[in-house]
Amino acid sequence: MAENKKSFVLYADLINNIDHLTNEEKGILFNHLLEYVNDMNPVLTDRVVLSAWKFIQSQLKRDLVKFEEVKGKRSEAGKESARLRALKKEQQSSTKSTSVESVQQTSTNPTVSVNDNENVNDIHTTYVETSPQINTILTEEVFIKRWCDARTHYDKVPTFIKKLTTFERVDFKELVRDYTLKDFEKAVAGMFQQKTFPKTRLRPTHFLKREHFETYLTCFTTKEKLFEDKKYKKPIDRI
Repeated sequence: MAENKKSFVLYADLINNIDHLTNEEKGILFNHLLEYVNDMNPVLTDRVVLSAWKFIQSQLKRDLVKFEEVKGKRSEAGKESARLRALKKEQQSSTKSTSVESVQQTSTNPTVSVNDNENVNDIHTTYVETSPQINTILTEEVFIKRWCDARTHYDKVPTFIKKLTTFERVDFKELVRDYTLKDFEKAVAGMFQQKTFPKTRLRPTHFLKREHFETYLTCFTTKEKLFEDKKYKKPIDRI
């Protein structure tokens, strides 16, 4: 048995492997089992009982391998959780000194009145500026939440995505190395300001390609409408 493993599993179909044993032989088998899982290194001499034991022993070994795998995964998950907590604590510490100043500065800024005739491009800027940023770590879950919120905001269509696909996750991890959560939100806004572009807005597969992501990040700043320019007859080819 592995260290700290205090239990084991006996399967119901085991009865098919021991129904030929006498009650005395079953007792010997059960006693051998308990000594084995307690690392007492028992030895069986009865060949009939031994044949039934081999089946049980093989199952115990398979279960032990699974136990060690789960134990390892939990250990890695614990380490990752601790790393994220430490990172969050570090971010909180770094933003604490500036948060009061930011609030004061915001409160002294004049309120800008926006009427119905103003440029609709300002909508995407408003969304990014009002999205919560403080102490937020850019994880897959955070990105999915932001993506769904953005699509609901811009397209007025409730969107629910539980997780990224395998290919989307690969592209996401590549981008996270170089870009912040703020960059992601700007790029999302840059994409959704493309009013005529296309039916790739349900899932972020297209968006997470680096060349597309960087194009939309630029569009956020320039407010460029890639797909409304007449000289681009095939908009999809441009990006």
